[in-house]
Amino acid sequence: MKRCLVFGASGSIGREVSARLHRDGHIVIVCSKGINPTLIGSMMDSVWNVADRKEMQNYADVFKKRDRVDAIVYAVGHCPPNGFAEAIRYPLSQLPLENLTREINMHQVGVLNVFQLMLEHLNDGGCFVFLSSAITRLKGQFPPFLQAYHYASAISAEDWLIDGMRFDPTVKQRGIRIHRLAPVAVDTPFFGEHKPPEIIPISRVVDEVVDVLDSQKNVDKQII
Repeated sequence: MKRCLVFGASGSIGREVSARLHRDGHIVIVCSKGINPTLIGSMMDSVWNVADRKEMQNYADVFKKRDRVDAIVYAVGHCPPNGFAEAIRYPLSQLPLENLTREINMHQVGVLNVFQLMLEHLNDGGCFVFLSSAITRLKGQFPPFLQAYHYASAISAEDWLIDGMRFDPTVKQRGIRIHRLAPVAVDTPFFGEHKPPEIIPISRVVDEVVDVLDSQKNVDKQII
């Protein structure tokens, strides 16, 4: 039995990961924007914005009164109100700056905040699991309808942060593993008329998350 903390637990993937870990008998701390009674977990926390350093620091301070966890899953994402159609609407020449800023906050600032502030609350030999995206492998071959270059650029920068974490002296000294799982488009209600060429079931992603929790080596895998 492991103690697992899941950020982004109310999202499509984070919700399924949390539920599966709970069914498997693990202690699961679900963390999302606000307290959501529909989430399944052993404990429920609220962090509205992982990119807000003060809020994340306050949350990390809460853990000083708790047992350390064995795994921290980062499944933070954003679904625009109008879904996929809205997400791919703008070419870069028309992209609202706040759209890029939001992706940077989720995939860089939030990632670094969670890593830095929650590292001391992770058991030696434990792991981070960052759910990323395989969109970066489409460089040079984006479908004509896919105006998502700002998203891909934010994900690329996240990949570099994850690489750097693996070389961090504290991480190496404590035997902590840093996993990155990058699925292609996942079968969720997010997609409408314009669907990516490849869509995989959520269950496939959840299985991969469960598998890496026991891996003794860093895992960097595209899920296709």
